[in-house]
Amino acid sequence: MKEVAQAIKVFRTQEEPPSCETAAVLVPLETLEAILKGLQSLNQEVKELKARLKSLEVLEEIYHGPAPQPEEVPLLRECWTKRREVLDDLPSRVWGIEEDLLTLEKAFHKSEPKAPGKKTAARIDKLKEILKHNGGSQAFTQLQDDLDLNPSQFSQLVNKLDKRVFEISRRPGAKRGEKILKLKVRIRDPLAIR
Repeated sequence: MKEVAQAIKVFRTQEEPPSCETAAVLVPLETLEAILKGLQSLNQEVKELKARLKSLEVLEEIYHGPAPQPEEVPLLRECWTKRREVLDDLPSRVWGIEEDLLTLEKAFHKSEPKAPGKKTAARIDKLKEILKHNGGSQAFTQLQDDLDLNPSQFSQLVNKLDKRVFEISRRPGAKRGEKILKLKVRIRDPLAIR
């Protein structure tokens, strides 16, 4: 474009001093037609770019909402930086949540009653059989003798009994502290009465 302007001598160049006179310059018709075609193509390109910009702005509003006002820009920048910090911090927070869940699961499983061992399970089965043969209840001292256990072993066995199946109560009218063990839930097997 600079060469065209120098050829026309309409625009001032740096070498030429400014003049107060107006001068008429003869420009060939071909040069003017070339300039006119260049301007028309530039105008057409500007119109196409404006139309494309308008369509992109419409799409941006559809997908991302309206463009923010200039006074909202600092607030939006602050929100995006906080969001980025939270997202960067997210893996450590998830790790912390997983650790919390593991400790809760351990605490829950700790409070669950442990499954009895082989010996204890066999003693509980034998205890059920004895109670079935004696009408569903019997005194602690008698059960201790029938199972051939010392008092501490029998106390440990009673602590491991399922409270949904067995019930501990005091014998009415008996000496102080005498306890009896009852089958709370009738087992499907019929009671064997002697």
